[in-house]
Amino acid sequence: MNNYSDWMKRFSFASLVILCLAVFTSLSVSAAHHILLVIPGIYFLQKKPSGWNMSMKAVALICATIAISVIFNWGELNRPLKNLSSMKYFLIPLIGVFAYRQVEWTKTRIKLCLTLLLLGTSVATFSGIIGLYSGFNPLKMKDACHTDRACGLYGMYMTYGYGIGLFMVIMTGLVIYRDQVKQYVSERILWSVWIINGAGLFLSYARGAWLGFLIALPFFFLKRNKKIFVASFLGGAIFLAALVGISPTVNKMFFERGGSNEQRLSFFESAYVAFKERPVVGWGYKNFEPNVKMLKAKYDIAFPDFQGHAHNNFLEHLASTGAVGFIALLLFHAFWFKESLCSSRLIDNIALPFVVALFVSGMTQVTLGDGENLFLIMGFWLVCQVQQRPIHE
Repeated sequence: MNNYSDWMKRFSFASLVILCLAVFTSLSVSAAHHILLVIPGIYFLQKKPSGWNMSMKAVALICATIAISVIFNWGELNRPLKNLSSMKYFLIPLIGVFAYRQVEWTKTRIKLCLTLLLLGTSVATFSGIIGLYSGFNPLKMKDACHTDRACGLYGMYMTYGYGIGLFMVIMTGLVIYRDQVKQYVSERILWSVWIINGAGLFLSYARGAWLGFLIALPFFFLKRNKKIFVASFLGGAIFLAALVGISPTVNKMFFERGGSNEQRLSFFESAYVAFKERPVVGWGYKNFEPNVKMLKAKYDIAFPDFQGHAHNNFLEHLASTGAVGFIALLLFHAFWFKESLCSSRLIDNIALPFVVALFVSGMTQVTLGDGENLFLIMGFWLVCQVQQRPIHE
């Protein structure tokens, strides 16, 4: 039995190795992270472990509201099992917590995971930047996904922009706390990775990702120095205002992007009327987008021919899973923020601004409905749930 348990721990560690390498390079390979994690998660969960914190309970509630919303709208969904299976992005990390807590996280293993994450992400970003300027992405062996915006190795520039914005929060934390991570990664590598992926974030021209990143930065100082916390807010605002004033490209990105702002507002309004029609369990998880055109026509909302998700994490859940699902999502952010605020661990000091960036950027994009982004978000949350234990060589 002990040998079987050891194999479960090995599978758990292997799942994180794959995630670190593939999270910005391959969605299909990232799926192996879930495949390797689900059996160890179930195995250690059935031992009835303790240690359910509040953010874990919030994730469990998110899973429950997703399932309920699909069940109550089963007959209206084209492929209800597919809608229901999307719950895996929350459920597998939740049960995976109990597997990761059993793994012995040695310095060698932590160094391997960090190295693969920084290397894989930087290679993806660099290839995307080459694609942006040459028109051809060398690693994908195809044309760049957009003529004016960096995409990394993703097929969608929005997915890359918002994902790299969240990654840059983690990266900034590693740079700030470089003395504590120098045993895993050298300072020269940290700065190099920060510059490469910072360029990727800038060239993605994802407004919400930019705002999420900039607003998150002061929260690195919330627990350390309140004066620096306030001053950094002011500095960030001045920097952004100067960038908008100096750069015509940035100015156009915020204020003249072809009706993009108005289109988003139309999706926001559509999500709200969808909620009013079905306030308790919603329209079914991932079933808001297929009904957008109908709702726009019914309520005479602008841009009736434009179909899409709500472009807002919270409104998307409000429309698709109802009030309870919306509350569950808010609780997830709130509890993760509180847990990070009340902890002195390095990973929680980085998680605090990460949650802020997730909240802010989630106001303009459904990052919690995108598989690539969810692998990063829930993967980082999963690692944050590992209980503090001595780290061995």
